[in-house]
Amino acid sequence: MAGYSYDRRGNRIRVEIAAHAAGICHSDGRYSRGSITSRRTHLMPQYEMTPEEANRYGATLNLWQAIRLLQTWSPLITYAQSFLAEDDPYKKGIIIAEATEWVASKTDAQADDELVALLGDLLRTDEGEKLVRWCVAQVEALR
Repeated sequence: MAGYSYDRRGNRIRVEIAAHAAGICHSDGRYSRGSITSRRTHLMPQYEMTPEEANRYGATLNLWQAIRLLQTWSPLITYAQSFLAEDDPYKKGIIIAEATEWVASKTDAQADDELVALLGDLLRTDEGEKLVRWCVAQVEALR
């Protein structure tokens, strides 16, 4: 087992700890032998997923289910790549409108499909572009 400790100069170093030694895992990743000395010391990390969270977030999916889930939602990755590659704020807004239309099409409700389609159509007009560019200018003026 390995952990981290600090030398006399305060540099963080990696140390090996015997597997049979009763060690304590500190919140910053260090291991030590002895008693718990502070509130920031834990015998077990507090960030472990509960079984309910594992089921909720899909951590219990097998490989094929995970691939199918990725395949189903992969257009969002494409939209994210397009968004990150674009510099123009108006064109970024168009990409977001297209992504929200795609996500809305995945639901059974009709109201959200119609709403995002109308907002997307509004955004694609000349007035919509003027509105987006005006909003961006106002935000830039505040900085």
